Amino acid sequence: MNELTLSRVKWMGSATLYITVSTLIITLNKDILTIHKFPSFTLMGVIQILIGIILCSLLKACHLVTYPSVSMDSVYMIMPLPILYMLNMVMGLGSTQNLSITMYSVLRRFAVLFTLILEYLLLKKRFSALKVFSVIIMIGGVVIASIGDLAFDAYSYTLITVNNILTALYSVYIKKFSETKQFGKFGMLFYNCLLSFPLSVMIFGYTEDMDKVRQYEGWSDMILLLKLLICSTMGCLLIYSQILCTSVCGPLTFNVIGLMKNIFLTYLGMWFGGDYIFSWVNFIGVTTSAFSGTVYGVISFMEIQTEQAVHDKGPLRV
Repeated sequence: MNELTLSRVKWMGSATLYITVSTLIITLNKDILTIHKFPSFTLMGVIQILIGIILCSLLKACHLVTYPSVSMDSVYMIMPLPILYMLNMVMGLGSTQNLSITMYSVLRRFAVLFTLILEYLLLKKRFSALKVFSVIIMIGGVVIASIGDLAFDAYSYTLITVNNILTALYSVYIKKFSETKQFGKFGMLFYNCLLSFPLSVMIFGYTEDMDKVRQYEGWSDMILLLKLLICSTMGCLLIYSQILCTSVCGPLTFNVIGLMKNIFLTYLGMWFGGDYIFSWVNFIGVTTSAFSGTVYGVISFMEIQTEQAVHDKGPLRV
């Protein structure tokens, strides 16, 4: 297997893992928070982080993975990734609670715009005019869909906007940080969970969620508990797949992959969840954004293949 083929296999493998895990965890989160009416998305975040710490520690204890031991130098080096991760996760869970899967998936496309801007500013990357134009059309579709959203919720819209900005920052910093190759993917996963755990517990304790959790009547539902366990375990796998996909594919391509996944979820959400309210304005905006997002994804994939082909051939010799 030559280098180009191996690169494509890694690209497809990391993308498939991320799409599969992300789709499953979004539908599970939505099911737990809306159908089971679980009262605290912050507690779900705390549980996911705690399981991440336990799993990484067990894997290292069994000598299956390696990463630097806890030290102040390591903490200093990996900042601000854990803070971005924790805030990103909490905002994502919070916006899922009151948004339909369709509108959640549509509004997540703003992450591509923010990533493009941050890559230009922080990584000095340039983009083709066609790619920028497709992003403009895609965001235009999102705006139209938002205008036609009959279930508009200002609080959820605010959360998902912050979520998009944090996602862009997180993916760019992962790419920048992974180039050092000092921590490895499991090291970044472990430190993300370890350092964000105290802050996530503080957020949970500061809100009124603790009283709601105590009064929740669904703790005897074994199906709910099983879903919480699966969702929390998959949360760790999601973090790993994000780190893997970003380091292999790059931050913008990672968000393109997320965009394609969200296009699928956009139309799935019209049937799943029961909280999507149809309007023609909203549907036209959703479809416009989905179509331009698909064009954007095709352009990005073609550019990646071209870059890999040029890299494989090497420099032209005269």
